[in-house]
Amino acid sequence: MVLKETGEFIGFCNTCIKEELREPNREIAYAISKHYRNRGYTTKAAKGLIRFLFENTDVELLNAVVLPRNKSSDKVIQKCGFRFKGNVEIEGEQHYHYILHKDEWKSIE
Repeated sequence: MVLKETGEFIGFCNTCIKEELREPNREIAYAISKHYRNRGYTTKAAKGLIRFLFENTDVELLNAVVLPRNKSSDKVIQKCGFRFKGNVEIEGEQHYHYILHKDEWKSIE
């Protein structure tokens, strides 16, 4: 993520395969500098990535994992339409596991 006004790098939003999850295990992930949190940048970037994946690839299901203590990230995932699937342990820590089906996304877009 880069600020339009200054070109400053403020975070990232990407997609990858999450080995710890069962297939289909396409995940979205993001992080943003603490100086730019709570301004909607991360939600906007995540929604853009979701739109791109569902409209331009054969991806039908997306995953997201969030540490329970990361309330801001949890809010972003929920604003993007993901629904809670359950808990999953990754590297010895519990994470919330969310999923978003392409058909569900279409109905909320």
